[in-house]
Amino acid sequence: MSIEFREDQLSYTSKKTSQHLRQRLGYLDLYIIGFCILSDKLFNINLLVYSLGIYLAFRILFISPDHTFAILISLIPNLAVMFIPIPSMSVPILNVLMGIALFKVFIFNFKKPIHKNYLLIIVFFIAYEWSHIFDYDIKSIILLFSWSIAILYVSLYFFYSLKSYNHKIVIIYSITGVFISICYGILDFFGSYGTLMSNNATIRFKGGAGDPNYFSMYVMISLFLLLYLVNRETNKLLKFMYPLIFIFFVAFGVLSLSRMFLLVISLLLALLLIKIIFRLKKNKKIMFFIMAVIGFLVVFSIFFISEFTSILNLLLSRFTDFIDDPSALTSNRNVLAEQYIQLLMSDTKDMIFGIGIQDYHLRSGIQLEAHNIIVEILVVWGLVGFLVFIMLIATLLKYSNAYRKNLKKDFISWLPIICIGISYLSLNAMSNESFFLLLLFAIKNLMEFDSLETDSMKTEYG
Repeated sequence: MSIEFREDQLSYTSKKTSQHLRQRLGYLDLYIIGFCILSDKLFNINLLVYSLGIYLAFRILFISPDHTFAILISLIPNLAVMFIPIPSMSVPILNVLMGIALFKVFIFNFKKPIHKNYLLIIVFFIAYEWSHIFDYDIKSIILLFSWSIAILYVSLYFFYSLKSYNHKIVIIYSITGVFISICYGILDFFGSYGTLMSNNATIRFKGGAGDPNYFSMYVMISLFLLLYLVNRETNKLLKFMYPLIFIFFVAFGVLSLSRMFLLVISLLLALLLIKIIFRLKKNKKIMFFIMAVIGFLVVFSIFFISEFTSILNLLLSRFTDFIDDPSALTSNRNVLAEQYIQLLMSDTKDMIFGIGIQDYHLRSGIQLEAHNIIVEILVVWGLVGFLVFIMLIATLLKYSNAYRKNLKKDFISWLPIICIGISYLSLNAMSNESFFLLLLFAIKNLMEFDSLETDSMKTEYG
């Protein structure tokens, strides 16, 4: 018995060592991603980003689909950096990697069954967009292939990862991706203006996202995903580090001067605080986290009161300066909405079936995208397509609930998806493949937030 016990102990130790080594090698990808993206900005060497794309393409072939998803999520906050310029268009490296990831999902799960009803709905969702192909030119057809690959990847990965997915690892990759984006933005800001405090409402922090509104959304999502880690943390040092990370991210979210960021963060934090107060016993860790955030903010405000006042005045000026001009207050989004609604009303067929996603803003003649997910869905897919999209969301939620039948959805677990939903009321969604990755990520958060019992079973990605 003693010999068998020793063999079991050695086997367990060897397995844990192997897991620890693979986890460390997995995090090495984050260092490589950060090094290449930041060095590209610091030394203006585009070759490093191209090399990163090649490295990740080969890396995806030899890692698990779950690890691949984590890498893809980490790249989203840096989309403006991760692209390959070619004549007449730019190819996002993320899209290329999603194509390779789809191939890996096929190979990895070749012999595993899939629910026919689920597959039928996904195929119908993609086919509905393909029904508009007769209105597309060559460029739009190429974009259609890329879009279809992304939808197929997200859908298949979602189904096959129901049991293997590790939310904690993906959150770490996501937050690190936002941190890399912030560092890229700092280098960009100092290179362009020599300071982070421009005192100009038209100069906004956009990180590596390329757009301040998208950047602020990525920050918001990360802030509320951080609560997942807070709710599980036992390390005392990290318990004090998380509030500092939260404040750091909020600071750069504010620097984006996004009106949506201020409104959404203020509203959701107020609701979160009320919820925690009424359920204090269940949320002691998060309550400690919030109190630590408030404490650190008070300390920092004492030392940086002038900077705090300056940036808040600048942010508030984006509301007060345009209060009598709705078009300026919404950056002409209301005008775009009116133009697209008029376009739909002028053609019954387009109102019912839409004009198709790919390059819809150019084919419509309006030239600018809708910047509102509801208007965008109605324009590109019509009333029928709107129902098709709702059916897709319902299907994803149905199968996620089937896996976690007895899991109650905590209000906190809804915060990332609420952030995404509100943010895309002023952003473009359907034509961006990254939207579907974020949607899947947010739905995974609904599934995983209260699943403490499975954390010990899934500690790393192979």
